Amino acid sequence: MILIYILRFIYASLSCTALAFALAPWTREAFVKYGRTRTRCEPIEKDVQTTGTEAVAGGGTLFSAALNMYASCTVPKNLFSQFYCVGAIVGGLLTIDTIAWCDSQAVPELPATDVGFFIHRYIAFEQWLLGAAQSEVPTAYPSKLAVLALVLFTVHVLIRLKECVFDQPSTDARMHIGQYAVGIVFYVLTPLAVVADSYYSPGWVAQSSWTAPVGVAIYIYASIHQWRCHQILYSLRRRCIDNKSTPHESSTKLDSYAIPTGDLFNYVSCPHFLCEILVYVSLWMVTDCQATSLLWVAGWTAINLGITARESQQWYQTRFGAGYPHDRRALIPFVW
Repeated sequence: MILIYILRFIYASLSCTALAFALAPWTREAFVKYGRTRTRCEPIEKDVQTTGTEAVAGGGTLFSAALNMYASCTVPKNLFSQFYCVGAIVGGLLTIDTIAWCDSQAVPELPATDVGFFIHRYIAFEQWLLGAAQSEVPTAYPSKLAVLALVLFTVHVLIRLKECVFDQPSTDARMHIGQYAVGIVFYVLTPLAVVADSYYSPGWVAQSSWTAPVGVAIYIYASIHQWRCHQILYSLRRRCIDNKSTPHESSTKLDSYAIPTGDLFNYVSCPHFLCEILVYVSLWMVTDCQATSLLWVAGWTAINLGITARESQQWYQTRFGAGYPHDRRALIPFVW
C-alpha cells in the first residue's frame, strides 16, 4: 500500500501548495504563472502592476535576493512537449507491462518469482522494505478496467504530444523551472495512479453496468472538444504571428492577442482546461470509480487549472475590456 499512500500524499501536497500560492498572488506571479498571464513577460503591464520578481526582491534582504534569483529561473514554455513525451513513455511501458501480466495469468495469482513484470518487482521491493513475508502483503491482481483507463491515458498524452510538436506554433513564452519540474513529476506518477489501486484490490469486479461506458463517452467528448479548442488557439496564434511579421499603420499592442471564439469558447474562457479535468474524471469513471488515487489526480487537476482559468479570465477582461464577452464564464458554463 506504500505506493498508493505516496501518490495520494504528493497530489494532496500539490493541491495544498496551489491553494497556498493562490492566497499569495506574488508567489504565483513569480513561481507559477507562464505565458501571457506572467506579467513579467508583458511590459505594458508594468506601469499598473508590480511584477512577481519585483515583489520578491522588494525587501532588499539576502533572502529576498535569493528568492528573486530563484524566481528568474525559467525555461521555454515550448518544453511542455517533454511532459507529454514522458507521460507517453511511462504510460506506454506500464500499459505493455500490465497487459503482459494479465495475459500471463490464467488464474488470479501473482506471477512466478522469475517473471520480471514491474508490479512483481515493486511488490517484492515493498515486502523487503517492510520486512514482511509475502503472505503479509496484499495480493495484487491485474484489472482489465485499469488497463483500459491506462490505454486511454496514454492515447490522451500522445494526442497532446502530437499537438505540441506539430500543431502548436512556437512561442517565446517562459515558465518557471519549478512548474517544469511539477509537470515532469505529474506525468511520471499519473500512469501509476491509474493502476496502483488495482494492485491491492483482489480482482476488480464492475459494480455497475453503466459507469465505465459513460466514462468512455465523457472521455471521447472531452478529447474531441479539447482538440477543437486547441486548434482555435493555435489558429489565432499563427494569425497573430503573421500580423507581427507584416506590420501596418493600424497595428496596436493588442494585435499580439485575440479573443478566441467558437466551440466551447462561446461559453467559457478556458474550455481546454475544462476538458482536461473531464478527461481525468472520465478515467476514474472508466475504472468503475474504484481507482481512488485517480480521484486525487482529478482533484489536483481541477484545483490547479481552476486557479489558472480564473487568472486567464481576469487577464482577458483586463486586456480587452468592454470588448470581451461579459457572459463568458471562466471554466464552468453558465456557473463560474
